[in-house]
Amino acid sequence: MTIYLVNIALLVLWAMLLMRSDTTYRRGCFVTFATIQWIVLSGFRHISVGDDTAQYGALFLATKPLPLEALTRDFFTIVFTESEDPGYYVFQRLTQFVISDYQLYLVLIAVLFMVPLGYFIYKYSSEPLISFLLFSVLFYEFFAVTGLRQTVATALVVLVGYHFVRARKLLLFLVLVLVAMTIHKSALVFLPFYFLANRQLTKAYILGMLGFIVTLFVFRGPFFEMLVTLSGYDTYDYMNGAGAINFSVMLLFVLFVALWRRDEILANNPSATHYFNALFLAACFLPLTFINPSMMRLVQYFTLFLILMIPEIIKTFERRERLLVYYAAVTLLVLLFLQDAPVYTFFWQ
Repeated sequence: MTIYLVNIALLVLWAMLLMRSDTTYRRGCFVTFATIQWIVLSGFRHISVGDDTAQYGALFLATKPLPLEALTRDFFTIVFTESEDPGYYVFQRLTQFVISDYQLYLVLIAVLFMVPLGYFIYKYSSEPLISFLLFSVLFYEFFAVTGLRQTVATALVVLVGYHFVRARKLLLFLVLVLVAMTIHKSALVFLPFYFLANRQLTKAYILGMLGFIVTLFVFRGPFFEMLVTLSGYDTYDYMNGAGAINFSVMLLFVLFVALWRRDEILANNPSATHYFNALFLAACFLPLTFINPSMMRLVQYFTLFLILMIPEIIKTFERRERLLVYYAAVTLLVLLFLQDAPVYTFFWQ
């Protein structure tokens, strides 16, 4: 856990040195340092770090001797009729013509995710330190050390795709979604966001979405059956007692606080409408995690917008209150991380 704490300490240190005045240059320096730190942590990890790092390592070795034609044969048939993700295997095999070492491959995956994440935060976050701390506590375990396929798919459809959502470039967004779904089929669930992103937060709309979320929770079984083919696996089992309780409470709490402060949030940043609608969609998929916690992979596409929404909430408070909320948020995130006590080792250890 020590290296993770060093990472958080360095994030706070860079923010203290660089973010006293939030100029473009200082913000860029902070984001660059933070991005590099996470590339190092993600790319240089030991094969035992992360639930499936070793499994992806075995897959990497198994793909090496295969001719590319063996992976492209019946490509589109597989994409649209089976639960396999042939795009990932093609991507992996193509990179093996340049990178033959699995450790370097992990570095490449880290770059492909962390650089777009850094730009996402640089461009849209009102508090880059809070955004990186949120990633370092809530999201690193999945996107930095675990699911390689969905990490690449998320980088494409969310971190890059969001720029096309803002610019209202539907064709380019659809191309990204189609490419991402060949890498991990669950990326398709992000498609509705394009059409809902600019939906204005009228009282009728808010009440309708909250009612819809409750309805989905009540009828989560049929909803689960309908969406299971988007999971990236052949089947999902019903699991008694499933449910990401702590994360669900946190997400709903942030959503309700954001709705409470929505007038101030939208006055400061009209584009925050996107963040509200992303969290509404996250809450829609949340009932699935009470059937099988692995369905959190669908929720994750939308909950990444927490790293933009929470800074916007903090920004709505008056200066003295804002400082208190800011430091309280930093302290809470560090305490949450300490409670988790994750283990980390570098590949040479």
